Amino acid sequence: MIKKGLLTILVLVLFTNLISAQKHNVVNASIALRNEEYSDAKKYIDEAFDTESTSNDAKMWNYRAPIYLQIALKEPALDINAIFKATEAHLKCLQTDKKGRVIVRKWTAKEDILAGTIQCGYKLFNNAIEEYNAGNYKSSLKHYTAIFEIIPLDTEDQLKRGNITRETILYNSFFSSNKMKDNTKSKELLQKLIDINFNEPAIFVHMSNIFLEEGETDKALEYLALGREIFEEDQGLINTEINLYIQLGRTSELIGKLGEAIILDEENDLLYFNRGTIYDQEGDIDNAEKDYLTALELNPSAFGANYNLGALYFNQGVETKNKANVTSNNSLYSKLNKEADAVFAKAFPYLEMAHELNAEDKNTLLSLKQLYYLSGDYAKSEEMKKLIAELK
Repeated sequence: MIKKGLLTILVLVLFTNLISAQKHNVVNASIALRNEEYSDAKKYIDEAFDTESTSNDAKMWNYRAPIYLQIALKEPALDINAIFKATEAHLKCLQTDKKGRVIVRKWTAKEDILAGTIQCGYKLFNNAIEEYNAGNYKSSLKHYTAIFEIIPLDTEDQLKRGNITRETILYNSFFSSNKMKDNTKSKELLQKLIDINFNEPAIFVHMSNIFLEEGETDKALEYLALGREIFEEDQGLINTEINLYIQLGRTSELIGKLGEAIILDEENDLLYFNRGTIYDQEGDIDNAEKDYLTALELNPSAFGANYNLGALYFNQGVETKNKANVTSNNSLYSKLNKEADAVFAKAFPYLEMAHELNAEDKNTLLSLKQLYYLSGDYAKSEEMKKLIAELK
């Protein structure tokens, strides 16, 4: 029979040996890491992680962080969740004691842990893009979400220099959730971007489209109006709003609203431009022309009004030219060609001004290329063609 005192000693010895064995796993993991034997390093650190006595040991986290980061970077087949485990471990390593000191400082400098954490951020971001491109949208969203804990630690803007910011993560996350048809999540992400004044007009179009899909027309229009208040000159927002009003058969309502706004603010060129755009899309050329001309009287350097008015005249000229080409009446042919040339001449100053205001706008270059060609200035047409090629 074993005496009680001896039994207690044996239990203590066994327990001490068990703790020693698990701590030995951490040592073995560190040696395997140093030798770049990542499979062995993983085995040892997992055993330490899964054992209660070392599962939350600072030294275990200290080695688990670089082991899983190296696996994620170099041998991801060993563990498909390696980057998440690496991120968790790095964040654990950055926990502080009562004096505010990083707990793992005995083995690794805080700067090195932070550098590893930033690497985790880059890897998560790249994985998220790869998963999205592969159609794994849920996984992509999971990777993006994990970066949010790292962003506040990027005090030297290393991630920011790679365009990995809270804003870009939210925006990219939206595309993943949108592909998943998760409207609730998509609206949540877009609203966060709106709340932080993200400089991208398309977020209002996306939000409007979701509400439109859900049958909430007033909400869809509300977000487009909100977007236009912030991005007054964005043609994409303007066209989307106008097209929606046209789709709903409510263009007269929008024209009325703009008319009321013009009475209150007669010097606002954008109001005339917006109303002119509606008239233009509805085929009311006379009223469109009047509003564009008024907008340009108020602001001769407005790109949108210059381009739209130039395009309006250009399209009129092309339409007249097409009529000339289908007639067999020589007299009418000559008359229509002269009319077309006269209208083309009206288009030139506005499209050339638009090009001067924005030399890289492809639509302007394409219009000028055709306009010069139709007017017989082949050298200028070729010049525009070269400029278009340089944009690619």
